[in-house]
Amino acid sequence: MKIKKYILIILFCCFAVTNITAHIVSVRILTTKVISSFIFSPLSGMYNVYGDGKLIESCDASAIYQMSLDNDSILLKTFEKNIGKYKSIKFYGTETDPSFKLRAVIPETKIRTYDGNLEAGISQDKKQLLLINKVELESYIAGVVESESGTKATSEYYKCQAILCRTYLLSHFNRHIAESFEVCDDVHCQAYLNRSRDIDIIKAVHETKGIVVVDNDLNLITAAFHSNCGGQTVNSQDVWSVSTSYLKSIKDTFCLNQPHAKWKREISLEDWKSYLQLKHKYPLNDSLKFNSAMSFSQPNGRAIYFTDKNLKIPLKTIRSDFQLKSTYFSVQQKAEIIVFNGRGYGHGVGMCQEGAMQMSKLNYTFKDILQFYYKDVNLIDLSALNYFRME
Repeated sequence: MKIKKYILIILFCCFAVTNITAHIVSVRILTTKVISSFIFSPLSGMYNVYGDGKLIESCDASAIYQMSLDNDSILLKTFEKNIGKYKSIKFYGTETDPSFKLRAVIPETKIRTYDGNLEAGISQDKKQLLLINKVELESYIAGVVESESGTKATSEYYKCQAILCRTYLLSHFNRHIAESFEVCDDVHCQAYLNRSRDIDIIKAVHETKGIVVVDNDLNLITAAFHSNCGGQTVNSQDVWSVSTSYLKSIKDTFCLNQPHAKWKREISLEDWKSYLQLKHKYPLNDSLKFNSAMSFSQPNGRAIYFTDKNLKIPLKTIRSDFQLKSTYFSVQQKAEIIVFNGRGYGHGVGMCQEGAMQMSKLNYTFKDILQFYYKDVNLIDLSALNYFRME
């Protein structure tokens, strides 16, 4: 184990790049939509069009195809002609770095652009089209980084996000394997809304190619992150009932003056009382309990339960029921109104994105940032990780 730790230190500094990241990822796109018709057009490069595995024709950026669900088949057509009906249709690029644009017609969506190839099939219940983007892993990571972070952060921050998104992907590859794809484009896996064309993001992904985060047992970590922790992150077991050695609560002053550091929500006093009594059997007839329920606060950091742990009302339950931005809130009664004064946005586990962005602006490196939010972890190249696991 000493040898492993020594090599990990070397890898932490050198980051040898491996071809393993050339893996093609199968991503279901437009996951949250029930698609019955869409339009496809090449953006760059030539594409071959296949119907049920047979080559139909080739096309360039001047071509526009529409595919529509027609009972148990997909009708493929252009504006000039109907081409035919198929069980599956594939658009595969014939040149390096092909890309395409896509827009759903039913229901209507905005145009999205993607790198790589597209496969269209029919769901098992025959009620919708399934669209699968076959994309090179690092191109997918760049798209996720932009979708999760936007395009106004620093290079060091993008490196953090790229490493975490890559780690998350590789630890969740089998999440949708029974559905014939690997990950979806929704927050259930990771947000993936478009290919990235941002130069800083693409550069950050390239410069961290193949790098992932592992714990001291060489296991890929749960690469959790959230928008803003409000000044203190959360232990993993307080949210998901699973304790880890690296997802520990820490004080974080970097995010305190950021956009999502504070929030407010108001509800009626009667709604609050009814909620506590009907759902949680909260004893509001007890004057002490009543006062606690009307003036709850978290002055010494994040709590787990509301007012009294013996009553077993997890703050995460209240957050979910009222769709609050976080569990880090106080409750204050003002006449017939209950005011939630909250801090932070998200579950609070792992990296605080706005805190990490601020750290990067203060010239902390991506290594500094990741080691601040995740305890006792190592950055390692995938080739070395596989080497150790084969021993």
